[in-house]
Amino acid sequence: MSQFEPNAKGQYGGGDFEYDGGKKFTEKCIKVPEVIGRNSCQQLVECVIPFPEQYPAIEIKDVQKEIRDLLVHVCKNKVLINGVLHKNINYKTYEGNSDFYYCYQKYDSYYGDVRHVAVNIPFACFIEIPGACPGDDYQIEYADVEDSCEVDILEDPCHSKGPVKEYKKLREKVIIKIDLKVLRYIQITVKPEKCNICP
Repeated sequence: MSQFEPNAKGQYGGGDFEYDGGKKFTEKCIKVPEVIGRNSCQQLVECVIPFPEQYPAIEIKDVQKEIRDLLVHVCKNKVLINGVLHKNINYKTYEGNSDFYYCYQKYDSYYGDVRHVAVNIPFACFIEIPGACPGDDYQIEYADVEDSCEVDILEDPCHSKGPVKEYKKLREKVIIKIDLKVLRYIQITVKPEKCNICP
């Protein structure tokens, strides 16, 4: 091979360069998102939820929580967030009691239904992101309730019809966490390494 004849890798002698087989690579202008900043906020939401008057609670079975209807507004150096915390509370009620015997020994027992109460609780918070401007885009990376930090307290006991206490209200405290980043689309010039690489 001659010293000035290109090899398969497009090399002349010992110097490397881009060899396009006679085709000229054209520069292209594309838009890409630039991350302006990333931050998070935590918001304590406390509320008192009443049970239906005819169905007071004796015990909370479980509470299902979901963040819904997030509205995000990017302003100068801050991001304002409004949303709704949806809760579905499953709880046990008291209907009556009965006695039963096992191995000639008497035991007290009671029975009731499992009912639920659903509520929508609005909340608001803000996140500081230096450099953010109105018109910037955003991306929510995480929005949920911190299950490891949650308090459920039954309150306002009512006159009990049987051997167990019944309550009219539930006081619940939860922490909402939202992670968000602000994006801004910018134009950059690129030079493709190959032509027609898309299938």
